[in-house]
Parts: sequence; structure tokens; C-alpha cells
Amino acid sequence: MISVRTDPDEPDCFFPLLAGSPRWDEDGVAIDVGRNIVRVDGPPARLRAILGDCDGRTSMNMIAGRHGEDCRELIATLRADNGVVDGEQAWRVLHSQSSTGAPLGRSIDDATLKLLLETTFAPPDLSDSGVDLEVGSAKTLELATMRRSTTPEDSDPVSFGDLSTILASAYGISPSESGSVPSAGGFYPLIVHVLIREPLPPLETGLWWHDPRNLRLHRLSEVVADDRILFVPGVTHQEILDRRMPVVFLSADLRRPSRKYGPRGYRYALIEAGAALQSAHLAAAEAGVPVRAIGGIEDESVHEYLALPDGAVALLALLVGA
Repeated sequence: MISVRTDPDEPDCFFPLLAGSPRWDEDGVAIDVGRNIVRVDGPPARLRAILGDCDGRTSMNMIAGRHGEDCRELIATLRADNGVVDGEQAWRVLHSQSSTGAPLGRSIDDATLKLLLETTFAPPDLSDSGVDLEVGSAKTLELATMRRSTTPEDSDPVSFGDLSTILASAYGISPSESGSVPSAGGFYPLIVHVLIREPLPPLETGLWWHDPRNLRLHRLSEVVADDRILFVPGVTHQEILDRRMPVVFLSADLRRPSRKYGPRGYRYALIEAGAALQSAHLAAAEAGVPVRAIGGIEDESVHEYLALPDGAVALLALLVGA
């Protein structure tokens, strides 16, 4: 058997990707990498050429061959300061940039929010009258229009059977490796956990892992984490959380897809998570169970509670029932 090992510390295996936004001036460039600014002084034209090749697709050896051996030290310094990452690790930058400690961005008043809700996209020039769709009686369409998010006023309980159907529909993988949702390259990188906060026979309270290939739940821990640890404070969902319904967590193990797809592995994982979420909504609609997706999770706390490996990230939570 031939064993192949890739080492990102080897020049042939390191594909630098600029990890921040560059701000150029006459003396060089400043790279914003989150909480830090990495400053590089030198001829802007040459720096632009070197950093322009830090695209996650060009190896360190190729960059050195194009721009000279001295650029190795530059990129090594940037790497130590998190100014560049390996192309396979691009998701770390994207994930941290899209995660904040607050459920909202900049503060927004009611008038602005109303305007944003009323504003939708349309092409600037619609010269013809268009053609109406011929919409039949597809079951999927019927279910999609029945979908509803849990509100504080809902009182619909969820049964173990309902939860089982939702989990199997959201993320089930057959022996032929055909899943309930499409997966780039057939990697199926999603990880599904269920937090049972009140007994739901035969499920006891605690954290469970959903095995998508065998459609089984395995109890990992008796600990029921506090909502204040797992979720970003937000008035829109706290009253619903207080009802202690089951919580499904969707995470993605990015190590395998990113090895094949590089920076796009993260994008494909998000697409897959969206497909799983939609399938869960459709199954819930058919069962008459309201659900609510919550993106405002405390990333580090959820990662620790779920005991996710390095290379995996928690993406969202789904509250099931009311």
C-alpha cells in the first residue's frame, strides 16, 4: 500500500491565501486580519504581484519561482501573523469573519427595517410583460407553502416520531451513499446533534448524535447545557427557547471537502446545510410541527459542548416544535 501524506509546512504543499483585506499606500500595504493589522513595507508594485499570487491555488514554490526566493520570508512572516493561511484552511477566515458576538449588525431603527423588508430585487429594465408559471399541484410546493416558524404563541408539541422523521429527512444517507440532500463530491460532511432538554421517550435528557447512515441516535452526554451559553442573547427567540423543546445542531466537518475543493469547501458545506434545513422544514410541515432556525449561536461554546474536532464548525440550530 502506498501512503500519501500532505504536509502544509512543505513548500510544495502550502498554497498561501491572503487572509485579510489589504489597504495600500505609497509605502506598502496594511492587511486587516480581524483584531490585528499586519503591516508590510516595500515597493507596492512588487508586493501587489506577490500577494496577488496568494490565491490559495498557487504553491509557495511557484510563487518563489516567479518573484524570487526572498518572498518566502515575507509569506512566512505573514503566515505567523495570520496574514495568510493555507488554501485548504480558508474556511477558518470566512467562518470567523461571519461570526459575531451579537445577533444583529449595526443598530437599525424600525423605519429602516420596514424599508429593507419592502425593498426587493428586480432587474432594471423589464420591457416585456413576462410569462406566468404553470403551477401544478406538486406535493413539495404544497408543503413549502405550509412551512412555518415557531412563534411564542405556538403550543404544538413534538413527538419522538415527528423528531425522527425530521432528522431522517434532513440528513439521512442510504447504503448506496445517496443522501436526502445533495453533497458536493459525496463527502456528506454535516454533523447532526440533538439536545433533549426535557424527556422525550424513549429519549432521555442530554446530548445525542444522529447517525445518518443507520438512522440511530446515540447519547453522548447527560449534560444539558444552559441556553445562555449556547445562544447569542436575542429577544426574537428567547421566549421560544424557554419552552425547552428539542434543539437540532447542524455542524460541518470541513477537513475532507476542503482537501478536495480548497476554499470552496466551506461554500459547499453551507449549501448542504441549507438543503438539510429545507428538508427538515418540509418534513416538519407535513407533520404539522413548527420549527425555527437560529443562526445566533455562540460558536466557541457550542463547539466545545458538541465536542467537535478541530476542522469542524457549528453552523446553526433548529428548534423543533413548541
